[in-house]
Amino acid sequence: MKDHENIYRPVFIIGTARCGLTPLMDLISYHKAFAWPSQFNNRHPQNYAVSFFSRLVHLPLLNSSPLKLRKFPRHAEAFSLWNDLFLGFGRPFRDLRADDVTPYTKSRFRRAVAEIMRYQGKPRFIAEYSGWSRIRFLKAIFPNAQFIHIVRDGRAVAHSLTNVAWWQGWEGVHKWRWGMPPPELLAQLEKYDYSFLAMAAVHWKILINNIVEQSQKLAREDIFLVRYEDLVKEPFKEACRCIEFCGLDADCPQFRRHLSTVRIVDANKKKFRIPAWGENLSQEQILMLNDLLADELMYFNYLPFDKSSAAIPKEKSVAAKSLCAVET
Repeated sequence: MKDHENIYRPVFIIGTARCGLTPLMDLISYHKAFAWPSQFNNRHPQNYAVSFFSRLVHLPLLNSSPLKLRKFPRHAEAFSLWNDLFLGFGRPFRDLRADDVTPYTKSRFRRAVAEIMRYQGKPRFIAEYSGWSRIRFLKAIFPNAQFIHIVRDGRAVAHSLTNVAWWQGWEGVHKWRWGMPPPELLAQLEKYDYSFLAMAAVHWKILINNIVEQSQKLAREDIFLVRYEDLVKEPFKEACRCIEFCGLDADCPQFRRHLSTVRIVDANKKKFRIPAWGENLSQEQILMLNDLLADELMYFNYLPFDKSSAAIPKEKSVAAKSLCAVET
């Protein structure tokens, strides 16, 4: 297989951390057309032959069983694989651009994807990653790539980030890898005395604006927006919309059977490892998040929320109107 051929419309699922990448991939990545990086690719990034084991999930006895999500190869946010191809992919301090791609990097990425597809015996490729958009970088490597952006209420994301040890905000903005916030965001952090919850909100704000800005530069047929809240409410419907966006058959019986086996938990409303954000945060903390994230929340149609049922503003601010549009 020549690596510059046979890679038709690779699909990348993108979003900020804690946004719902995993449940979306649980739903759509097991379509019969898709090859994907597994936990074995992540552990053995230079051995593409381990991709062969991912064929196990399509065995008849496993296709309708949740076992495939627990004990067998499954999709993974395989940063070890991508970092082996480009050292700065996983932890850059800024978004990756087209001018970061060398001919050598392009050749390595295309070969890796082609090999994963070959060993899995699939015609299409899908992968997930969080953080910076990396859209321009990947478009320079795969000009016909498609992107599905999953977004989750920034207040829920901020709450979730402050409940994981790996979040870099614990060390302050001078040590995290999202760059120094602009003066207006620093002023907001100072306003709230560098609350960790406020810093997590700014983390989401920086990344979501980056993804929106880069997404709006894509053609309509290359970008699709999914809200986590819509996904957990109607997972079957949203999964089918994604598959149709990719130009694949959402009525495939095998895919329909798979959808019936996936259990999706609404972590915004139910305890899932940590309490739901609306129940766990104080009134003052919620109002702080409403203030910090007002523009972005309104842009994505998330209503202001507090424990005393605050009024809903009727108009977006100037800043919200200036956010780049994402076509769905």
